[in-house]
Amino acid sequence: MKKFIMFIFLNKSFCLMLLCIFILQSIFASSTLWIAKLSQAVILKQDISLWLVLFILSLCLIYIPGPGTVYFQSKATFSSFKKYVDIFTVSFKGRARLRTNIEFKQERQPYLNNEAWLVINEFVGFIINVFTTFFNIIFNVGILGFIIDKRLILAYAVTIPLITISVKILKPLVTSSARHAQADRTAMMQSLLPAWDSILIGNQLNIHLWKNYFSDKHRNANHSALKSVFFSELTTIISMFLVLFPVIGTWVWLIYQNIGNEVFLGMLIATFPRQIITIFHVTAIVAYASRWNTLKTRLEGLKSALVITEPINVGTISWNRIKAEKDNTIIHIDSINSIQDITQDYSPGRITLRGDNGTGKSSLLALIKEQLGEKAFLLPPHSDMFFEFSSNKSLSTGEKIITSLEEIKKREKLQLLLLDEWDANLDKNHIVNISEKLNELAKEICIIEVRHRS
Repeated sequence: MKKFIMFIFLNKSFCLMLLCIFILQSIFASSTLWIAKLSQAVILKQDISLWLVLFILSLCLIYIPGPGTVYFQSKATFSSFKKYVDIFTVSFKGRARLRTNIEFKQERQPYLNNEAWLVINEFVGFIINVFTTFFNIIFNVGILGFIIDKRLILAYAVTIPLITISVKILKPLVTSSARHAQADRTAMMQSLLPAWDSILIGNQLNIHLWKNYFSDKHRNANHSALKSVFFSELTTIISMFLVLFPVIGTWVWLIYQNIGNEVFLGMLIATFPRQIITIFHVTAIVAYASRWNTLKTRLEGLKSALVITEPINVGTISWNRIKAEKDNTIIHIDSINSIQDITQDYSPGRITLRGDNGTGKSSLLALIKEQLGEKAFLLPPHSDMFFEFSSNKSLSTGEKIITSLEEIKKREKLQLLLLDEWDANLDKNHIVNISEKLNELAKEICIIEVRHRS
């Protein structure tokens, strides 16, 4: 997981974002020192000009690195998201047979379409909060220990094992609930896939069935999300009380030990607001530690979406039920080698695969595509593959196929074109027109097609 996080998120913008946070919190912490020195000067009736100027200056300078943090946060998020998409592309490029597995698509596509962006955006924001809080605690506690009493550092240090113990005890519950929440949220997103057609076509039967299906997934996602939040917040509340005892106890002890020391008490009281903020940040660390278990589970989901850990059903090819037709001659095939022999090692020509539904013709085309890689171009039916004309939403199905063929011919140096049921949902004129274009194209490259119609 560490390597995955480093590879996805570590980039120049991410490092500059952290640098801006470091500078901002350094300036903010310095104002605590100036407050204490200002209080000391007032009580001792000394000149306060220097400390007042430094305090005001620190408040003004804070706003310089702030916009830089936001700017580099945005750049880091987009860079990390692009890197994830690139890795997803490399992981599954050319795995054409996986496309035939609807369950696999429904499981992995939500990660690419929305979950990846949501998790990456949340993680970058999480890192900003964690480092902001961490630097705030380190700098402020260090300054408080330096100017007031070193035992304050010890009091805050004692909270570290207390936080660790409380988080570890509740970690199994937090992690388990987060894992279920992510799975149920992904299932809810999957349930939206049939929504578009069901709603727009308006068949009451389909809408009723879909709404019941969505309501069930929505209810499960809502329940598991609330359960995840409950355990996360429970960890925060318990840890918060554990943190308060040593810090507040040290405050009380220092006050009673220094009764009569006006300078010391003045600095201590003047820094109380900052110490309260520091306590808040310490308890926030607990919340972040608890939230990290949830976020880590979601990151593991992103990582697992990039790999295949178990066999995937990629379709069965019934060789004895598929025949190839070439020049009006029917030829029996028994393996992919038969296809290669019939086409004379994929020489120019046009071959049609015949067979009943469910015999694996589409799976065979996908298998050929996987074996030939960039030498072959697979054009499946009802595909969302991107072309130059993709932005033109007014084209009919037939016009899209014609435009696709023209673009493929113009841009690709192919040995083989694989067409899967290109004639489905086309009128006779379009079929004749496209078939003539395929005959012309078959003089230059090999075409293997599956026809919807005889």
